[in-house]
Amino acid sequence: MNRLYSLVCILIAPAAASADEPPRSLDPRIKIELFAEQPQVRTPTGVDVDRQGRVWVIESNTHFRPDDYDGHPSDRLLIMTDTDGDGRADEVKTFADGFTHAMSVAVRPVWMDRVLVESRETSIESDRRSEESPSTLDSRPSPQVFLATRREILLLEDTDGDDQCDRQTVLVRLETEGDYPHNGLAGFAFDALGWMYFGFGENLGAPYRLESREFRAESQEKDGESGDDADTDSTPGSPLSARPASLSGGGEGGNLYRMRPDGTQLSHWATGFWNPHASCVDAFGRLFTVDNDPDSLPPCRLLHIIEGGDYGYRFRNGRKGLHPFTAWNGEIPGTLPMVAGTGEAPSGILAYEHDAFPEEYLGNLIVTSWGDHRIDRFVLKPKGASFESIAEPLIQGGENFRPVGIALAPDGSLYCSDWVLRDYNLHGQGRVWRISAVEEQTAPTDQKNGSASAYIHERRAKARELNRTREGWNVLTDTLSDVNASARARIEALWAICVLPDDVGPLFKQEPPEQAPIAYAFDEVAIEAARLLASPRFSLEGIPEDTFWFERTDGRTYFRSPPNGEVDKTQLIHFHAALAWNPFPQQDLLYYEESVHVNEDPEYYVTDPFAFASEIHYRLQAYDSAQELLIGVLEHEPGCILSFTNLELREVYYLLAARRLNPEFEDYVTYGLSNEYPEVRRSAVQWAAEEGMTDLRPQVEAVLQSEPMTTDLFLATLAALEMLDGKDPKDFDQTPAGQYVLPLLKDAETPASVKVQALRLVDPADEGLDQPLLEQLLTSDDRALRLEALRTLAASPYATADRLLALAGDDDETDIIRAEAILGLAHAVLRNGDSAKTVDAMFDLLLTLTPPLQIEMLRSLRAAALREPDLAEALVNGVLEQPDPEGGWAEIEAQLALLSPDGRPQSSNEVDRSNRPQTDDEWRTALQHEGDDGEAQRRAAGRRVFFHPNGPACYKCHTVNGRGGRIGPDLSNIGRSSSREKLIDSILEPSKEVAPQFTTWNMLDTGGVVHTGMIVHENKGKTVLGDADGKTTELETIDIDLRTPLRTSVMPEKLEDRMTVQEFRDLLAFLQSLGS
Repeated sequence: MNRLYSLVCILIAPAAASADEPPRSLDPRIKIELFAEQPQVRTPTGVDVDRQGRVWVIESNTHFRPDDYDGHPSDRLLIMTDTDGDGRADEVKTFADGFTHAMSVAVRPVWMDRVLVESRETSIESDRRSEESPSTLDSRPSPQVFLATRREILLLEDTDGDDQCDRQTVLVRLETEGDYPHNGLAGFAFDALGWMYFGFGENLGAPYRLESREFRAESQEKDGESGDDADTDSTPGSPLSARPASLSGGGEGGNLYRMRPDGTQLSHWATGFWNPHASCVDAFGRLFTVDNDPDSLPPCRLLHIIEGGDYGYRFRNGRKGLHPFTAWNGEIPGTLPMVAGTGEAPSGILAYEHDAFPEEYLGNLIVTSWGDHRIDRFVLKPKGASFESIAEPLIQGGENFRPVGIALAPDGSLYCSDWVLRDYNLHGQGRVWRISAVEEQTAPTDQKNGSASAYIHERRAKARELNRTREGWNVLTDTLSDVNASARARIEALWAICVLPDDVGPLFKQEPPEQAPIAYAFDEVAIEAARLLASPRFSLEGIPEDTFWFERTDGRTYFRSPPNGEVDKTQLIHFHAALAWNPFPQQDLLYYEESVHVNEDPEYYVTDPFAFASEIHYRLQAYDSAQELLIGVLEHEPGCILSFTNLELREVYYLLAARRLNPEFEDYVTYGLSNEYPEVRRSAVQWAAEEGMTDLRPQVEAVLQSEPMTTDLFLATLAALEMLDGKDPKDFDQTPAGQYVLPLLKDAETPASVKVQALRLVDPADEGLDQPLLEQLLTSDDRALRLEALRTLAASPYATADRLLALAGDDDETDIIRAEAILGLAHAVLRNGDSAKTVDAMFDLLLTLTPPLQIEMLRSLRAAALREPDLAEALVNGVLEQPDPEGGWAEIEAQLALLSPDGRPQSSNEVDRSNRPQTDDEWRTALQHEGDDGEAQRRAAGRRVFFHPNGPACYKCHTVNGRGGRIGPDLSNIGRSSSREKLIDSILEPSKEVAPQFTTWNMLDTGGVVHTGMIVHENKGKTVLGDADGKTTELETIDIDLRTPLRTSVMPEKLEDRMTVQEFRDLLAFLQSLGS
């Protein structure tokens, strides 16, 4: 156990010692104190805090209720109050009762207009209906509360001020046979323009229909209509135009929805989740949600949600999430990645908008982790059109701390509900905790100037109040124009003004334009202004087109550049402005290169997944003739074919746009299946399969024989054929690849390119892959197939050292086959017990080889030389005493320098190490030169470095084109997404930037042992960690006491010390070629 592990144990072992020890803050400036516990509340779920500081909490009494449970018969909503100021609840009232599987609660925000809904206005029945007049309702300050059960979104109203619910109105009802308690409706969030968002879990794939109050009322008023007609949503234009205009489905995974708080204008907002259990909107209008993970695809996710977003998960493809058509971090074009991985079972989220906590907490996202007994904070770091982050533990508890909901109080403190025990079954225990600053403020926030308040609800309420008068409107415009005002105050002013769209125009009409309130801000306010103007809500009449750009010459539009170089924000402003004014020719559906400032990334709008998703969603809605445009693409009309630098991206995104526009557009699928680009064919086979286009099965099957072929395309095509043949996609990942590909390998008619892909997928130890078959493939006339067969043979049980030595020493063989055989010998030495004989044979062969092959052999002997100093000395003496080779001498010397730990083998001959870089900067300088060999030769050499055990050993954790480990990210397309500089950084500084799903974790088990690694799988009560050597450790999930995320990568430091400069160069050449 190293010093870091020891320190971790010292810090966290006391917390694990007692399951009931109170949770503690890891920030000494923050404290956590008990507010309430059983019998005041049992097994609580959702929580919120009203303007008076009263805590509203759901007590669950129906979530897996044991037969002998003696608690209250139904779920109920409680109001808890600390009347004497001692920090503990001493008054508990029942506001409403009689619910089943209640999950979330939200008190109507103080800034939101009262929801004027009377149940008698619709034909939907309401419990405890009141006959009081609307005028009486509107004048009273009594609360309105939203409550989500598994099957309903309810508006609960107290009409007489006695803290008891007098009226319940069903805003949304879920019709389904699914009945699992916590994968139904849940999670409220509200934006400043008065929209309410809520989530719906995967429902275990059961069919469902979601009906709003508005829709159900209209449906019931249509006498004589059949039940089938009621499946059509009366709200026109679902935001997810890839889906029918009906809020029904089943098997697609979880979804997010948006509607007005009165149950009208319900629309489908985003899809591709497992269970988006809780959501929040931050101070700048950005929607975030937390999503639980599939069985075998960790981690749980923190997601940035955009309209029309697809986050990749498909329940119908299997619970594990391993199907080729399921994505978890934006792996499939058109799907969106996560912001960060979270702890296990995230159940609550909020954006901290108050000044009670230390200054750096402002804007942080706070997330509860039921499974990890923890509350984390996430600091958002911009990444293109979205964000990235990493979990920073804030509150840590023991086994019996199970935080669920979390809410912000007016005084800046937080309240969280605590389920207490691991059991899903009801158990009668429960707590509510208060989290606050150690040094609490003395002045109540609501006594401060409302428009400048740090408390978001107070700030927003004041802004909305100001917009009710002309004088107040002037105050808002002054705030918006005030360069000294905070961005938070200015954006609230913007939103308050935009509640009435007709008031927007004057904000952009000031002269000179430099004095316009928004145009030159280059901040979140300008981003939001441009986004709002891109929406159908606002009219652009009278607003100058040059609001966000300054000139057009020769058909080019040059956008303004920011004075402070904030490129990410500038790109977002320009992106939304482009959508708003559509200043480009109509055929430029997805392309802006001619319109983006020269200092920006010309393909930002298609390479950034969030920008692209928004682009497709908004732009397709804006075009009346989008389908005609896409047909023009099919017919190769010159005006419709755009001049992307990356032609494959152009074709992929046209295809995805066509699918969004018309999922049954078979002509475009056919076009995609015969496209020259693999990524386009890959998207097309998925489209054909998921839409059930069985008539296109022959064309899909023909893709297997198309060129060029990639492993991803090959696997996706196999999955598509299975789906088109009616087989259950859930079974695909449970079937060994050999079952699919061995028949292809044995069929003489199968093209060599297909057999290459088949060999990459099949397990070299598969019983069906016998030695005669491998030897037959080794005699192929196709060089690529021979090479792939050799790679499979080297990893198979039939890989004898003698066979590999024979290939390596065969002067009639090509150098690339001989080099691959030498690589196989390195693995054979590690694998076989009798390696001394093999090493001796390799040494004897070394001195007969040409310099390029000597370099390969020296690398393959490196591990043995490091173990045996005598061998190292013999190698140095033997090589240096040769006649000077015609070429390659510098690299041979560099190889010799790595034959001992200190780089100086004990030898009478001297090895020059003076030119080897010693610092990261020296490495970067050396790597600017790519080497003297040809590009193809460098790529091939780099592949051998990647898969070599005596070097960085990248293959142990990473997969490339079907081969390698599966602990770290798949690098098959890394060259498409990473520059040479970024690749260098990731090797020299592996912890500089770690993708969220590859976070390293310390896990303390019940025996006090700390295990460190990335989570590879979590399924069926097992948690599997992967380490830097590609090895896995399986833990019983129930035995994990504590999980702590680390900022360091599991990828080893100092990998450059395992390579020569040329090996590093070659490795970069190989990585850059992947996916290009």
